[in-house]
Amino acid sequence: MDQIVADFDYDGFAQRAKEAIFPEKITAFATRIGMQHGTVSKVLNVRGSMAPRLDIAAKIAEGAGVTLDWLVFGRGDGPGTADLVQVPRYDAQLAAGAGAWNEGRLKLEDVPFTKAFLKEQLGRDSAAGLVIVTARGDSMEPTISDRAWLLVDEAEQRVFDGVFAFVLAEEARVKRLRRLTDGLLLISDNDSYPPEEVRGEELKKLQIIGPVLTTIQPI
Repeated sequence: MDQIVADFDYDGFAQRAKEAIFPEKITAFATRIGMQHGTVSKVLNVRGSMAPRLDIAAKIAEGAGVTLDWLVFGRGDGPGTADLVQVPRYDAQLAAGAGAWNEGRLKLEDVPFTKAFLKEQLGRDSAAGLVIVTARGDSMEPTISDRAWLLVDEAEQRVFDGVFAFVLAEEARVKRLRRLTDGLLLISDNDSYPPEEVRGEELKKLQIIGPVLTTIQPI
């Protein structure tokens, strides 16, 4: 037992647990494995020398589909790379004018998703065309929270009624779009923000990033 405690990687355990669970929400994961939400949250925020009970760590490892050896000690392979795909996350705040999304966007990192998540949640067989941007502000509350990650399909440029990420007036934005006979209506889900109409020359300046497929609140 003393050797197990000595080998325990306290600093890496919580991060590996978060990596194994992501992108599933903590509440959904806890419910799926039959564990209290508070217990899982505590494990994901372990600090110092507070090692979780072995039975709890084992249950989390099993539910997340990783080995206990990797989760607790950081040994061996983590989440199966054959079952993971990478989706790039960009800083959309750098968008500035026509073409800025494609030419001036800054890639921050690659975010791993399981193929099962894409298939079950989005009905997709690949991550082709998918990107992640970060929402700012409260105009789309309660649908989209401030700083939530938005999974966007930039391969879909056809405009239809739905929530889209786009660039307009040198600003990357996300709104609910509704087609008009001669333009678009930009709708916020927060009633404090009135709808905006985009027509004529202004409409030509709008650059579609893509429809928002789902939102993810990082752990």
